[in-house]
Formats: sequence, C-alpha cells, structure tokens
Amino acid sequence: MIVKVTKEAVERIVSTDKPIRINGELVGGCGMNVEYALWWDTQGLEDEVYQVDSLTFLIDRETIAYIGSDLLTIDYRAQQGFRMVTPQQILAYGLQLKERWS
Repeated sequence: MIVKVTKEAVERIVSTDKPIRINGELVGGCGMNVEYALWWDTQGLEDEVYQVDSLTFLIDRETIAYIGSDLLTIDYRAQQGFRMVTPQQILAYGLQLKERWS
C-alpha cells in the first residue's frame, strides 16, 4: 500500500519524532462498522511502517485489510479535520491526531 499525505495535512501535524498510528477497529453489533483513528504510538512487532517525508506512519495488517486499497491519502480540511481517503471512498473524516488514551 502507498500512503500519501497532503500538504495541508503535513502543515497541521506538529513536527514530532513519534510515529503516527493509523488504526481501524470493528465496532457495532448487527451493523458492523470500521471506526478509524489517528494517534501517536510506538511500533508493534507486526506493524507495517510507512515513511512519508519526515513522518512515520504505523498500520497493522488488520487495518490494512479494512482499508482495502493500494492507496491511502491523509488529508486535512478546516471544516472536516483529518480525512482518510482512498480512490474508492472517504473512509473517515473529522479525525484528530491525539495521544492514544485521551
């Protein structure tokens, strides 16, 4: 998979040495849904690591399967916050980059 980050998103991400986790988690009952989040994290043993300029992104295999595309773009829009977009669909919007447990 290729991870791209738009100029607008890079400008909103505070310069940091911490990797950023792109996480997808199944939520819901009868109507299962994938909820996406962005947070600062440390690398796990089975994480895929994507270097985009000076930023490091971590994605586990399960999340890659949920994304279901060869291209993921991280974007930022003032009205929508961070967005995760593939050529097929907008996966999530209104995301905030935060500490994991905040």
